Amino acid sequence: MGLWTINFRFHPQILYTAFTLSLPLSLMSTRVGSVIGWICASLVALFTLFSAALEFMPVTDPVTAAFVEKLGITGMGLQLGITKIIITLLYLFPRTSTVGFVLIIGYYGGALATNITHGFTFMDTLPIYVVFALLTISAWFRNPELLARLRGKTV
Repeated sequence: MGLWTINFRFHPQILYTAFTLSLPLSLMSTRVGSVIGWICASLVALFTLFSAALEFMPVTDPVTAAFVEKLGITGMGLQLGITKIIITLLYLFPRTSTVGFVLIIGYYGGALATNITHGFTFMDTLPIYVVFALLTISAWFRNPELLARLRGKTV
C-alpha cells in the first residue's frame, strides 16, 4: 500500500471519494513524528504569540486603524491578546494540548469567519489557512487520541 490511498465510500444518496494519507502507526510514536509535531506547534505558537503582542500595542497607523475598524474589534485588543496567550499556553503544554487545540481551532475559525464575512480577500486570510494546516499536522503527531476519537475508537 502506498503513502496515498483512495477510499470510496458508499452512502445511499451520495458517492464520495476520500483521499487519505496513510502513515504507519509506528511513525506517530517515533522521534521524527515528535519533532515534526513540535516544530509545527512551535510555529503556530510563535505566530499566535506575535499576534497577541501586537494586540497590546496602540494603533497609530491610519491603515491599521481602518483595518481594526473594518473588523469591528476597536477597543478589544487587551482582551484578545490575553485570550491568545492563555490559549497558546494551553496548546503548548502536553497535558492540556487537546483542550488547547480545540480552543485554538475555534479561535482561528472565528477569525476566519469574521474575515470572510467582512469581505477580505483570500490573500488576507491565507495566514489563517496556513495556521490550520500547521495545527492539523501538529495534532496528528502530538495528539494521537484526537485521531482515535475521529475514527470512533476508544482512547
